[in-house]
Amino acid sequence: MLLAEAVVSLTSGGRSSLDVATLGYVAALGGLDDAARGAMVEGLAWLRDRVWFRPQQAPTLEADGVSALGVALAASALGRAGSEAWLSRLVTRSVALPGLPPCERSLFAAAAEVLAVPGRPALDAMAPVARVALAVRGIGPGTSEAERAAAWSQAHRFSGDDFVEATLTLAALDALAEVSLPAKLGVAEPADVVRLLEGVHRSMRRWAWDQAPLTQHSRTARWDISNEYHVQDLLWALLAPVFPDLTDEENLPSVGQKNPRADLTIASLGTIIEVKFLRPRASFQSIIGEVAEDASLYRTDPRWTSLVPFVWDDSARTEEHAMLVKGLCTLPMVVGAVVVPRPRKMTLVPPPDAAPGA
Repeated sequence: MLLAEAVVSLTSGGRSSLDVATLGYVAALGGLDDAARGAMVEGLAWLRDRVWFRPQQAPTLEADGVSALGVALAASALGRAGSEAWLSRLVTRSVALPGLPPCERSLFAAAAEVLAVPGRPALDAMAPVARVALAVRGIGPGTSEAERAAAWSQAHRFSGDDFVEATLTLAALDALAEVSLPAKLGVAEPADVVRLLEGVHRSMRRWAWDQAPLTQHSRTARWDISNEYHVQDLLWALLAPVFPDLTDEENLPSVGQKNPRADLTIASLGTIIEVKFLRPRASFQSIIGEVAEDASLYRTDPRWTSLVPFVWDDSARTEEHAMLVKGLCTLPMVVGAVVVPRPRKMTLVPPPDAAPGA
């Protein structure tokens, strides 16, 4: 409906910058026919010939970030993003207008990004919800964890009635819900387990490995991880607050003479987390073989539909990790795999009873 109305307006003389913007947004989604594309070309030519920022005249496109971004997308769809100098000048001047609402200013900054305007504002100057909402649409590079956290903080505090901010906030929440478990309001999937476990390597940054006591009355603390049970303890601490039905060491129905036992399970998701501890002399092939055998046994129990292998590589052979993850993800039931290397700061400590040089 809006597309048809915009085409009619542009071809009948009752045109506006919003009509060109409408076609630009549709073009960004790849949905223009020849008639609409022709109308968009004419609309851009009309806007190009206008005089902007005229004294004593109320601004139109100059203060309308929604339309400015749509027009920039129209120019980009026609391959003219770098040649519409008038539009580059307009968005550069508009983004610096005093009193412009933050989300409107963000849309002008996004338009400058689409047009690749030299000296354009840094993307981190945009409102967080706008940054996330637009990044997921391909405007600008992907967002960092800090940017997503800032967007979540801004979104859940939104209480105004500004249509632009409300629209960007909703789009940001939709994007955050794809990668953020808290944003999903408790609706979890096996893929969320994988995402949580993928963050373990960041958790290790604050893992206690003191070179000396940190306070006058404390002892040197080194939380060593030296076997598979320690890794299970780490994952339990991470997952138990999120998944109340997390269970450890669950016995599964026997398969002939085999009595399989899952390391960690989440019954509500039908998910098993299989923990492996890769020692320096062990091979990556052995891990794949062990997980393949585990998966074949777990498949006999219909309660379990997904498997997430978690491998602690005690030798930190990181150059092999990508291939290991790729191999594990080809196995039955596996919906994702995580490999975490022993952090460099955690120098290997021989057991007390180890012989010298062992």
